[in-house]
Amino acid sequence: MWWLAGVLVGVEVVVCVLSDLGSGIGDHPAGGALLTAAYLIPGLLVAARARRGEPAWVFLAAGMIGSAGGDLYSFLWVRNIHPEPLATWADALWLAFYPAFAVALVLLLRRRLPRLGATAWLDGVIAATAVAALVSLPVLAAVEPAPHSTTLGVVVNAAYPLCDIAVTGSLLGAWALCGWRPDRVLGLLIAGMGLFAAADTITLMMLWQGVEAPHSLDLLWIAGLLVLAAAAWQPARRRETGQPNIWLSTAVPAGLAVVSLGLLIFAVLSDRSVETVSSVLAATAVTAAIIRMMASVRTAEQLGAARRMARTDELTGLANRRHFIERLDGELAATDGPLAVAFLDLDRFKEVNDSFGHDVGDSLLRLVGARLRDAVRGPVLLARLGGDEFALLMPGMGRDDAAAVVNRMLSALREPFLLPEVDLHVDASIGIAVRPDDGADRSTLLRRADVAMYAAKHGHGGPVFATGLDDHARARLTTLEELRAGLDRDELVLHYQPKVTVGPERRVVGVEALVRWQHPVRGLVYPDAFLPTAESADLMGRITGAVLDLACRQSRAWHDQGLDVPVAVNLSVSNLRDPAFPDQVAALLERYRLPASALELEVTESVLMTDADNALQRLGTLRDMGVRLAVDDYGTGYSSLGYLQVLPADDLKLDRAFVSRCGTDPRSAAIVHSTVQLAHSLGMRIVAEGVEDEEILDRLREYGCDYAQGYGIARPQNAETATAWLAAHAAVTAAPAHR
Repeated sequence: MWWLAGVLVGVEVVVCVLSDLGSGIGDHPAGGALLTAAYLIPGLLVAARARRGEPAWVFLAAGMIGSAGGDLYSFLWVRNIHPEPLATWADALWLAFYPAFAVALVLLLRRRLPRLGATAWLDGVIAATAVAALVSLPVLAAVEPAPHSTTLGVVVNAAYPLCDIAVTGSLLGAWALCGWRPDRVLGLLIAGMGLFAAADTITLMMLWQGVEAPHSLDLLWIAGLLVLAAAAWQPARRRETGQPNIWLSTAVPAGLAVVSLGLLIFAVLSDRSVETVSSVLAATAVTAAIIRMMASVRTAEQLGAARRMARTDELTGLANRRHFIERLDGELAATDGPLAVAFLDLDRFKEVNDSFGHDVGDSLLRLVGARLRDAVRGPVLLARLGGDEFALLMPGMGRDDAAAVVNRMLSALREPFLLPEVDLHVDASIGIAVRPDDGADRSTLLRRADVAMYAAKHGHGGPVFATGLDDHARARLTTLEELRAGLDRDELVLHYQPKVTVGPERRVVGVEALVRWQHPVRGLVYPDAFLPTAESADLMGRITGAVLDLACRQSRAWHDQGLDVPVAVNLSVSNLRDPAFPDQVAALLERYRLPASALELEVTESVLMTDADNALQRLGTLRDMGVRLAVDDYGTGYSSLGYLQVLPADDLKLDRAFVSRCGTDPRSAAIVHSTVQLAHSLGMRIVAEGVEDEEILDRLREYGCDYAQGYGIARPQNAETATAWLAAHAAVTAAPAHR
């Protein structure tokens, strides 16, 4: 249909030109039919587009086809009336186009626009009223009714430019509502209605002056209608959700407001009269611009405050982690010169929280932040990264300058902090990394500073520089990351060491599960090489969970082979702090269909010392489930004997330090003998660790010891070897759950 429209427009151009040259073809029925077809085709094109389900184009098509009907009515009946009336039924069809277009525009905006803010609405008001004021000024000034005009004729014919003014202003307002972003559909709608408004305005002005409009003026209307049809046929695009064009969204409303203000000044200072409608519209635009400026200033203040809050630590008022990282990245990019980064961590801060509460801890952090801020000089940036950890960025500083800064910080912290509840002294551990010695990028500098801080915390000898550290700290971090990955890849394995009775028959009463790490490069790694690192990184919960699962799985396999062997697993502090740990154990026993007596859990005295109340509560819950409990490495800690009085334990495992020397050292022998008697008097069984030979085993039998384990009985073995060993010692006797 587009090719037909092109042909009709070309023919219409020829007809209009010939008509204006006096050929009379414009008044011929054929010329009128061509003109009506040229008006109708754009409406049909929009109607064809509306069939694809866009409601906006339905209304636009209805308005355009109705307008073409007005042209047909005018050609068939109105042109034969002399003089031609100023208001006819054709005007009703032509004017109906405007409300139809308005509905189409509203529907388009509803589909295309996200939720609008106040600024977008103000931009729309500014654009609509300012453009309407400017367009109305020449139009209304030129309005002068012809002598034969009637009131209806004046109203009807004045409605055309007024509607054009309203539509033009609305289109500019719609563009403003869209954030002044380029939009092909809106651009074509604005262009089409601009041509339409120009034709209406020229026709009206000629009509009021009693001049007959040329036939070529029809080409403006037809061109406008074709541009509207082109807008309807633009391909559907996803709704724009990006930010508005900042230059247009600022410059266009400001420019329109300035022009409107100029119009008002002209109306006041000039002797020439300005239409009231134009003045009111211009005043509305200026008022909206003032309100928008006030809203923009308020928004800028809020954004500034939000930006400051986003880059400031709420508790101390110092820079936060985001600000620190941004500044560090900026300094690294700005220069290749020296730069130092330091991490400062308060020592024993957790004890403050645990002893006096978090409110006191927060008060202490505020005081620490204020005192450190007072000690900062020059370009140094002080930030709180979180918790009790602070950071220093020292641009342009090498080792000596950085050492001076951090020593000044430590000196500032030595004075006591006066709190309402208590006066506290605070120590801090500081690690420093310097560019370029310790790295040239952010990640390396921060990692090395953290390593140095960790070394300072364990050395207690003042600030520590990352430069020159031995490989121990880096190896610790490497081990930690590899261990995390190993846990994800199920690289932990268990070796099992049997426990037997001390009597001559040596009946097997269980095995102890000992964790190993099957490293893909380093081979079999023993626990002393990775468990301390895991403990400091809060990984013991995951490790114990994996060990329990492996132990229960192996116990199930042994039960299926007729070997009812209880398996002992060592617990850590984190396990007994976890309220859900007993439920975790119960779920594993249920999953592997094991009785509670198939599992024994071992805890050390140091675990009990760390969090005695929670530990006793968790252990009581586990014992009530039927799980056997044992105190491991007894005699190496500093716990009170009072713990043994309340501890819900079944077994007491005497440390190898005493057992291995009981045959040669009278003091060790006395400790072993008395501990056996103590355990029996408390209703516990005694397990001797570190049995290396028959002589020690005979001595333990003499003391009345219950069970023994050690290299003299069997070394820790992998699951396959342990299974063969157990099968060879088939007389397995499980110890009773409780005495």
